[in-house]
Amino acid sequence: MDPIVPNGLFECVRAQLLAPKVLTVRVGGTICGLMGVDDPLDGLALDLLRAREPFEVELLLSPLFTPTHTEMEACESVLPLEGIGKEAQERLVTSLANEDLFCPVSYGHRAQAVPVMEVVIERYVRLLHLSLAIHPLLRPVVQAWVDDKERSVLSSLARRSVWHSEQRARLLGDVLQVMKERETFRVDKVRFLTDFVVTYRPNGKQELLHMLSSLLEAYHQDSEHPIYNQQLEHYQGGNIRSRYCGADVRSFRVAMANALIADCDPSPVMPA
Repeated sequence: MDPIVPNGLFECVRAQLLAPKVLTVRVGGTICGLMGVDDPLDGLALDLLRAREPFEVELLLSPLFTPTHTEMEACESVLPLEGIGKEAQERLVTSLANEDLFCPVSYGHRAQAVPVMEVVIERYVRLLHLSLAIHPLLRPVVQAWVDDKERSVLSSLARRSVWHSEQRARLLGDVLQVMKERETFRVDKVRFLTDFVVTYRPNGKQELLHMLSSLLEAYHQDSEHPIYNQQLEHYQGGNIRSRYCGADVRSFRVAMANALIADCDPSPVMPA
């Protein structure tokens, strides 16, 4: 039996691959250096890309074709909670590759149709996590969520491998239930929780509370003598472990940690 690609999924991914892209100066400079051209768009011509090894093509085009949170969430409306099989995912890649897609890419005042090579499609589809299933414990929670946009975010995050164990699935389900009852749900809070669990790996609510409190304590202790500069923020600003980061990043993390503690524990939380 041929593997079945859910209705609408092909069109959804195809539209994402064909959406106009913009090359940054940094990426453009990298392409010029690797391809030996003065304009990066010249280096992304079909004949030049075909002459390169697949890993080189993937390296060159990955900054343009890496799915964002929004693009991953857009697939949720046509994606089963149990995901799609590996065979269906391979069929999706093959079908897209057979389309000979060209994506409009601009750099400065110039634009060009850039070929979307099969190796790029394969990587893009893999990063959409289409084959990952939502844990059975979380499926009723996701299905019952009323707001369509919030439900797409929840199902996309719940599909992440960090929530695949029963302990962590139960943890997320408990937190979401409290947020629903107290009307404290926020998308950025659940995103922060997912990233936090990826980094610190708590297996239950008490471990989560302890680790969130430790994060707040670390920020509190360092607030009187911060070690911070622009270069350090550049390298550490996206790392949830980093205590030494810009004021905006620190403020956001403190707010999210306090909000999650309040959801999980009614006792007072540490001020920012």
